[in-house]
Amino acid sequence: MAQKFGKYRLHECVAQGGITEIWLATDEFENVVAVRRLRQSGLRSTSAPKLFKAGLKVHRKLPPHPNVIRFINHGKEQGVPYMVLEFIQGSDLKLLLSRNQDHIENVADLLIQMADGLNHLHDKGWIHLDYKPENIMVSLNAHVSLLDFDTCQPMPGKPKKFPKITGTPVYMPPEQLQGQPIDHRVDIYAWGVTAYELLTHRKPFPGRNPEDAMRNQLNKNFFVKPVHQLNPGVPVALSQLIHKCIAYDPDARYPNVTVMNAVLHRVLGVQNVPVANEPVIEIENTATQMPSFSF
Repeated sequence: MAQKFGKYRLHECVAQGGITEIWLATDEFENVVAVRRLRQSGLRSTSAPKLFKAGLKVHRKLPPHPNVIRFINHGKEQGVPYMVLEFIQGSDLKLLLSRNQDHIENVADLLIQMADGLNHLHDKGWIHLDYKPENIMVSLNAHVSLLDFDTCQPMPGKPKKFPKITGTPVYMPPEQLQGQPIDHRVDIYAWGVTAYELLTHRKPFPGRNPEDAMRNQLNKNFFVKPVHQLNPGVPVALSQLIHKCIAYDPDARYPNVTVMNAVLHRVLGVQNVPVANEPVIEIENTATQMPSFSF
């Protein structure tokens, strides 16, 4: 049975994190929306409300974009801060990868949409700092939306040392892991790791355990196996693009997402880009064709 929460009716908790939960809800006009609110554990935390407020600030300032989740409203009810977002029927990319989907189609379109959403965020002056499959929502018709801006920071004019390291280690470049000055190129690295994982179903820095994997990640001389060697269906040019994104030295990566995205569009003009160990999937005119998923 739905529970009342201000002017919204909460029907089902569809996702739950350490400090927040997301509910499938309806508003007073019966529009279906997603209500993201702090959990009790988040309310008791000293940092969680600040993170939530920071994410809300980004949502309110960020202009709409097709590949960024749409912000609708915000408020506080019964002492609990919340934000209202569009409800996307689908799954996050992490869940899709864990399912080993048999028919993930038009991967090129996914990669382009992922880059487009990130490019919009950067273009409007923000870096994400926690870009990863879990923060990429894929709808039932394979439309990509970038999520979760709680850790975002204004884009610095030059590399800046932040007081606190935030993010998910496996998607963080060496300079971020080591607490060095960082800039928008940390997100380019994270996009590259995510793309590598999407196309190969493995991380670029494997290890026997998380500590071993991080050692490899921090080893400037560690050999990252090229994507096209793990998935022969991937064009060499796309493999090289991803390899450049995850370069150890930030100066060896693309200078910004706009340049990376332009190269990506050129590389994926008309190509077959299958997911590793899956049937080859025809991709025609990736600049305009909408991808699709089978669930």
